[in-house]
Amino acid sequence: MTALLLALGAAGALGGLAPAQAQVQQAQVQAQVQTDTQVDPVLLSQGKPTVASSLEKPEFPARQAVDGNSNTRWSSAFSDPQWLRIDLGRTTTVHRIEIDWEASHSTNYRIELSKDGETWETHWFGEGDGGNDVINILGEGRYVRMYSGARSGTAGNSIWEMRVFGEPPPKPTPKPSPKASPKPSATAQAEVSPSPSDTPRPVPSRSGPPGSVVYYVVKATPDDNVEKLNDISERFLGDRERWPEIAAMTEGHRQPDGEYLTDPRTLTPGWVLRMPKDAVGKGLKFGPLPGYEGPSPSPSVAPSLSPSPTAVADVAGAEETSFSVPVVPILLVVGGALLLGGLVVLVMWLVRRRKRAEPFDDSLLRTDTSAAWTVDRALRVLMAACERDGLEVPGTTGVFIEGSALRLRLTNPASPAPSPWQVSEDGQSWSAPLAKLQSGAASESPTTPFSRLVNLGMGETGRVLVDFSVARGVISLDGPTRVRHEVLRRWLGELTGSPWSDDPRVVMVGNGLPRPEQVEHLTGIEQVLPELEVGDGGVLVLSQAPSAAQQDLLAARFANPEFTWVVIVLGQSPSAKWRFTAGDDGWLRSGFLPDVRFDEQTAVRRGGE
Repeated sequence: MTALLLALGAAGALGGLAPAQAQVQQAQVQAQVQTDTQVDPVLLSQGKPTVASSLEKPEFPARQAVDGNSNTRWSSAFSDPQWLRIDLGRTTTVHRIEIDWEASHSTNYRIELSKDGETWETHWFGEGDGGNDVINILGEGRYVRMYSGARSGTAGNSIWEMRVFGEPPPKPTPKPSPKASPKPSATAQAEVSPSPSDTPRPVPSRSGPPGSVVYYVVKATPDDNVEKLNDISERFLGDRERWPEIAAMTEGHRQPDGEYLTDPRTLTPGWVLRMPKDAVGKGLKFGPLPGYEGPSPSPSVAPSLSPSPTAVADVAGAEETSFSVPVVPILLVVGGALLLGGLVVLVMWLVRRRKRAEPFDDSLLRTDTSAAWTVDRALRVLMAACERDGLEVPGTTGVFIEGSALRLRLTNPASPAPSPWQVSEDGQSWSAPLAKLQSGAASESPTTPFSRLVNLGMGETGRVLVDFSVARGVISLDGPTRVRHEVLRRWLGELTGSPWSDDPRVVMVGNGLPRPEQVEHLTGIEQVLPELEVGDGGVLVLSQAPSAAQQDLLAARFANPEFTWVVIVLGQSPSAKWRFTAGDDGWLRSGFLPDVRFDEQTAVRRGGE
């Protein structure tokens, strides 16, 4: 269904005005739009560098939303929020945005402009019904961003084409004829000189095997951080604002560790960035782009000692010098190097094989920040609304993001609900539109009541989060060892890294558990039982079910409503109040909640990798 969406200049600012004031400002902006659009806007976005918050698959990169092809598209991860950002290459006046949505569309989103890529101004915000949206705005910026707060279903945001129309580029000033006029002054030259971003840089002469490109391998900084994309852009392109070009060229390339660049703000040492041809500087490489090679063929096959066709050269923008050298010594050196290289390949294969055989991964996962942003905002708006109306914040069993709405499942029926929340007929659920939760006033109070809320994954109708403290007993997690360890890492990432988490103490008891450095590791449960007292609480992970005596002691602890520990057992536990089973198919099943896909949180990345 085609929707015609009229944005009347900085619409985000209109939301805070009284109706009469909004109408006056709306009329003023509309008159200004009509005046300024007497010059026909031109298409500015086609083929421009484009980056996105995430990708569903490498086959749907961000650049396909601006390639002018209505049969290619960008598709995001299955989470909220998501964004698509276009770099127009220069600051200009933007008049109109056109978006052709695929079936999976945003139900509420905003259009933002920025001159520096960091500070954003909202020029339109509203609900969407898919189809073809035409949004008239009036604003200046170099960067245009579609920022989606909620999706129409369980899939991601998907755009066939996003077009940005605005002022045409200024016509170049004709150079005066040397005979007709005197040489212009230095001041006049500066006035007509194009900006650095519009000046083409010379392309250095390079040589290499067929398919060679310029690339750079990301490194760690001396202070143990990771290089930033804008710093790399400034170093090799002379312009830190050209980083979207690097991101767009690298997007969809599978990195040596098997991952993809989905968040330009987050790089990993060892990742490979494809660079524009005019990049120059020490540290650049020229050759076939390295990437994920997959598992080695077979341990019985000896490494090949044939010369590699993918030779790579360091490039620094300087011209190459040709010279002659003796052939025989070079062959001996090359032969020795190839033999050494073969041994290195064999050792790497053995290390990879050993790593794959290990059932446990020692890393914790960071929380899914995209979904966490939406939920944290909703919880804070809920708290502010209850404070405003003098109501208690209701106990919450679960949080469900369903299309354009967020629903709270309450531990006990509660009515009335503060605006914009609506109460279900049985009083067990409160619901509110995500659009209103994004624009509502948010509380600055601690989110302690929700500190044990865990994002389980994506169900058929949307994202599912559950408060583990409501179990009031042992929570068991069964399934194949590798899979349940993957789910456990996600749970611990949620319990310790979400915005509403209170950074609880985490204790792991038993053998055969992941051993991240951030948590305590004990050999027996008796070492921690005396410390399981009321207070701040924490998370206790057991490698096997507790004994009958230990079950009785834990049951007595859970009988105290002030006891806030979460106890998770890996494997079956007869005394478990909640039982989850993780499958190799990526589904997490419980019997009392909708089945969810725990592996559809693509914004998650292993910490420390």
